[in-house]
Amino acid sequence: MMTTGEMIKQAHDFIWEGSTDDKPKMEARLVVFLRIGWVVIRDLMSGTLSLRAMSLVYTTLLSLVPALAIGFAVFRAFGFDSYIQGMLTDFLAPLGGQGSEITERVMEFVQRVNANVLGTVGFAFLVYTVLSMIKKVEEAFNSIWHVESNRSLARQFTEIVSLGLIGPLVVFTLLGIAAGALSNTLVDSITSFGPIQFLVQQSTRLLPYVMLIAAFTFLYAMVPNTRVKISSAIVGAIVAGIIWGAIGWAFATFVVRSAQYVAIYSAFASLVVFMLWLYAAWLILLGGCAISFYYQNRRHLSPIAGLGVLTMPQIERMGAHTMLLVHEAFEKGTSSWTEEALAQRLHLPMDALGGIISALRKEGLVSLSASSPAAVLPGRPSEKTYLLDVLQALRNKREAHSLPDDSLASDERLDACFEALTSIEKEKFAGISMADILANDGVPPEAGQADKATGSDTK
Repeated sequence: MMTTGEMIKQAHDFIWEGSTDDKPKMEARLVVFLRIGWVVIRDLMSGTLSLRAMSLVYTTLLSLVPALAIGFAVFRAFGFDSYIQGMLTDFLAPLGGQGSEITERVMEFVQRVNANVLGTVGFAFLVYTVLSMIKKVEEAFNSIWHVESNRSLARQFTEIVSLGLIGPLVVFTLLGIAAGALSNTLVDSITSFGPIQFLVQQSTRLLPYVMLIAAFTFLYAMVPNTRVKISSAIVGAIVAGIIWGAIGWAFATFVVRSAQYVAIYSAFASLVVFMLWLYAAWLILLGGCAISFYYQNRRHLSPIAGLGVLTMPQIERMGAHTMLLVHEAFEKGTSSWTEEALAQRLHLPMDALGGIISALRKEGLVSLSASSPAAVLPGRPSEKTYLLDVLQALRNKREAHSLPDDSLASDERLDACFEALTSIEKEKFAGISMADILANDGVPPEAGQADKATGSDTK
């Protein structure tokens, strides 16, 4: 009989050995989804997603009432204030009677919020808590997508207003139009027909889940500060929507009905269950975001690191290759490369290429255009862009957070060897520019000959 360790090893070999390109189509798809499941479970077990979810639970408790108060005030002006309570009721539906009680209490707090009583400082605090909540959500999503920078404050405010307020108003308006159409006499007579009535009833049951998946898709596509393919967002949203339904059923069936919480926590039982549901909800949302990320980068999955990590020689080679492609497109007058196109051409994950582009931009070797999507352009002429400068730019980024050399142990014999290696590299590649490499068509120029061919100054 096989042991647990042997079973795990066999599963590991089946999932990770070989390339999916060599497998039949259906088996390749199965292996891809198993790999994604493997790395997402690894993230959950490592505690990364759990810590983010717990942090968001705390932020949610602080910002829930202010967010609902602001939303309630805005939607009231458009006659949609009743939808706020309905949304909160649907969200807390898995908590049963305790969910209804929490909804009533929260709505009491919301309706007591009065901007005239709060004053400027109080209202500013409300807005701050809502903005901090949105910022934390964006940081969590960017962390999953390995994005280093968040949106600017001005861009965050613009997107909050346009997406957070106008978006729901559009949805509610469309729902109102749909409800009005269904109440039409002609439509009512058509839907009373047996088969059509059955389809309408089943569609009505599925509509909440469809809207939930659509909302998740919207969040996964828009919140990360990077380009997310809609197919990746949909995959993550479908899985998260299914898990949401299953966890909601589990809460309604087991957790809420358990008398142990009431016996242990007494009057705090509703609060404890509410926090557990918030934690589960955030964990599901972040897990779906991780699935979207790994699905979009499914070619680069790793059982240990989630996403394969480039070695320093690989980073240097891909950085030089990036510079070569950018200069080649500029010299030939062809379409400039975008970051997404470069990632596909170099077979790199977007976050890995983003790190390379960031290092090259910092040293002025490349720049990004103002177009959308941004094009990667040369920062210097090709004859003034030296290979050693490219390598040093990439090393500077890696070394930015490293320990200083004088804090480490040293040995004169080894130090001499490594100094010799550095000297050989400088001597071998001195004066070799992107123009030299392009002119040689793949034949590496000899050291010292590059300057003669281009007349460039190597000092």
